[in-house]
Amino acid sequence: MCNKEIDNEIKDIISTFKQTNNIDSPAEDLTHLKTYSIDDYQTFEIDDAISLEKISYQYKLWIHIASPTSYFEYQSAIDKKARKLNSTVYLSTNTYYMLPEILINDVFSLSNNEKRESVSLGVIFNEDGSVASTEIVQSIIKVNFRLNYTEADELIDYAPKEEEDLSIISEILQRRKCWRKNSGAMEILESYGKIIVKDNNPTIKIIDPTLSRQLISEAMILYGNVISNFTKVNKIPVPYRVQQSIDKVSKDIIQYSDNNVLYNFLLKRTMGKSYYSIKPLPHKSLGLTSYLHCTSPIRRYADLLVNYQLNRYLNNKELISKDDVEQMTIQINNQGRENIMRYRDDQKHWLIQWFKKNSIKEYNVILLNWINKYKNICNLYFIEYHFSTICNLKSKKNLNIGESFNVQNIVYNNDDIIYFELISLSK
Repeated sequence: MCNKEIDNEIKDIISTFKQTNNIDSPAEDLTHLKTYSIDDYQTFEIDDAISLEKISYQYKLWIHIASPTSYFEYQSAIDKKARKLNSTVYLSTNTYYMLPEILINDVFSLSNNEKRESVSLGVIFNEDGSVASTEIVQSIIKVNFRLNYTEADELIDYAPKEEEDLSIISEILQRRKCWRKNSGAMEILESYGKIIVKDNNPTIKIIDPTLSRQLISEAMILYGNVISNFTKVNKIPVPYRVQQSIDKVSKDIIQYSDNNVLYNFLLKRTMGKSYYSIKPLPHKSLGLTSYLHCTSPIRRYADLLVNYQLNRYLNNKELISKDDVEQMTIQINNQGRENIMRYRDDQKHWLIQWFKKNSIKEYNVILLNWINKYKNICNLYFIEYHFSTICNLKSKKNLNIGESFNVQNIVYNNDDIIYFELISLSK
């Protein structure tokens, strides 16, 4: 891709944005709404925000998603490069952004106290959490409060009278989650450990499923569901996110139901693989008849493609053809797998470095499963750090799935797998 061509497009977008500052936009002005974005403070690509509007005796929940395709065209140089990358790739020591960083920062992201274009969804709910009515509009919004998850959790917990919106939104979305569960959704709430590297020093950060994280997750699922119903009814070609088959709950899950870690691990194994399809098939584990990835258009090409189609449809412009979308869906699936493997390889590399750094430490683990018992290859869950990894386990004892014990890292000159030896059984 010609960098000069991309540079020229960037200059044109910034120039146009500064000149108009959304003054001539046909989008609906929603800047009167009190609007929140919730994310980690270091997050650069801010795709989403939420608002609450009271109408008579009802609440309308607004979910706002950034609209980068309001500024550049399909088949532009920026678009072609984004399509090739498929998504932003977050590695431990570097990030490869799908869209130009200067545009993310200055134009696309829903930055604090700045007017930004978005595609906004307004939803009114029935008492049981089902959707009563919706509207989808191109909008101009302004984020009034940029919060991290800790700050958002405090507002949800304490619900101060002058700032009770997030608490109300949380209650509304908890009812929505119950509605999905009644429709067959499966929920796995668990903390997880993630490798963070600073100055080539790997550490493990624990991410807990707090109320604010659940709020954002449920809001994004809602947006993806409503938009998928909209594209389905209006015959708009898009890549749907599909998970067709889930096996019946196995006897193992019932047997180990008192072990939450093992229960969740076995439950995940019953779920079918997720993928993108041109057909609006069900997403079983979410309990939805159709679903889209469409809430991260700054960082994921599937979402960007939906963003193109929504903006074109809402402006009565010609849609990207079904054949083109179908071909791109194949590419998205293939490149997506490559990006996931790249991320996992990076995490595994730094996890090995972390274990080498902490080689004298003992770890309390749970045996999740044997991958190859004859070669001592298994999957261990590290209780203190909330992560699991495939490794080689040296033991003279016969260990059973679900058993807890202590291990120590053995440093081998092999970066493909991590080696441990049994120290003692847990009491």
